[in-house]
Amino acid sequence: MRRPLAGIFFDAGNTLLVEEPGKHLWEMAMTPMADVVEVLTALKTRYRLGVISNTVGSGDAELADALEKAGILGLIDAMVTSRDFGKAKPDPAIYVEGARRLGVPLDETVMVGDRLDTDVAGALNAGIAGVWLRHPGAIPIPGIEPTHVIDRLGDLPGWLDATYVPDRQ
Repeated sequence: MRRPLAGIFFDAGNTLLVEEPGKHLWEMAMTPMADVVEVLTALKTRYRLGVISNTVGSGDAELADALEKAGILGLIDAMVTSRDFGKAKPDPAIYVEGARRLGVPLDETVMVGDRLDTDVAGALNAGIAGVWLRHPGAIPIPGIEPTHVIDRLGDLPGWLDATYVPDRQ
């Protein structure tokens, strides 16, 4: 039996945007990862989409600007940055806040991200599915078992369709 799904959270760096190590958001080129525009466009018709990002020198406004420069801000319904919220992944509170901002029940969300220790562990801590976007060379972390693993963002819609029923509000 497929469960209802109302919202999907994404990490920003190396999930939606190509991260440039050692640079702040405002210093990066803001290049979308492969398949991002197509995947977000397809999912937007069925789900509310959010971004939950651990940030240091940037907050909600800077993240919005970065997503705008990448051409994807219009596909995002809500965002939470750790700097402005005051708590970071893997703390479950940031996921609770993300669901509140999306206007969906937390238990009808999933998190997609490239980091097991923050994105996936945080989702699991919050009681929701954690999808690991596994990049080449990524190393599993003992004790952190993602709900699902994808090797490219383009694999996400098919898994969601097979696992969940859209509960678009």
